[in-house]
Amino acid sequence: MKLLFWSFLLILVSTTVAFSQDVIYTTGGNKLQAKVIEINTTDIKYKDFNNLEGPTYVITKMDVVLIQYSNGVSEVINSNPNSITPKGTDFATYNSAKSSEKTKPAEKTKPVEKAKPVEKTKPEKKEFNLYYLNNNMISINALALANGDVTLMYDRDILNNKLSLSFLGGYNFNSQMGGLNAFIAGTKDNAKKKYDAGLGINFTPRSTKRVQYFVGILGKYMAYDYQSIVDTTNNQYKYKQANAYQLAIMVTNGWVFRVTPSFNFKFFASVGAPINSTRLETTDSEGQKVDFSNYPKIYLGYCFGYRF
Repeated sequence: MKLLFWSFLLILVSTTVAFSQDVIYTTGGNKLQAKVIEINTTDIKYKDFNNLEGPTYVITKMDVVLIQYSNGVSEVINSNPNSITPKGTDFATYNSAKSSEKTKPAEKTKPVEKAKPVEKTKPEKKEFNLYYLNNNMISINALALANGDVTLMYDRDILNNKLSLSFLGGYNFNSQMGGLNAFIAGTKDNAKKKYDAGLGINFTPRSTKRVQYFVGILGKYMAYDYQSIVDTTNNQYKYKQANAYQLAIMVTNGWVFRVTPSFNFKFFASVGAPINSTRLETTDSEGQKVDFSNYPKIYLGYCFGYRF
């Protein structure tokens, strides 16, 4: 229960800190932590959030895409910003046969020609996407709560959002909840799940503005304990506490919904098989051993979280 308390406290503190300041998103892809003072027709006046007693700064509205205020409300300032590119430079060439002779630039260099290279080397305009500014997301798996687990996930986008790394950690606070706990309890005497840990890598074959499909590989470790029989003398069973584990590799398919630049949903399903584990088996009503070790491994996720 202590881990449950600290997990919810961490989410609460992270959310409180994230929404205690205004965030100015610029066309250059930067995020300014600020306190907005005034917005007029051309400029935005603000103070540095880390130095509220310091000077007041001014930024033109043409350089700002969006402002996310401390109360969670977002205001789009420039919905179609131009990409920041260096301005073209005109060059003039001169003929100098002798250093002592003066040339006439106007006659020997025709300014009409200088516009052509500027047009040919004009950089291609790149689409600016506000919803892909933040590469980190921390979320909680709501489906795991139905099984008595508090599971937190951290995702990190890399390589221009084509790949993402996923980390998960879960703690079981009630082994009497859910079908998975019932299955674990049925495979060994008084078996109780303790915690999960996992690492995955996902590939996004195609991304859209607000929705991403991904496919990947997930490695998941599950630890639990049970009562092991050590003596059956005179049909009197004696038990001792023992530990067990399961390591599985799974294929993951899912979707990420970027509702806002800071709030996302993620749905996924992972299917695979254990590759190394303590044998999961039990005895049926006829006294035969039933081995569950080769049963498919399934892990589902419905996550919602904060992106930063």
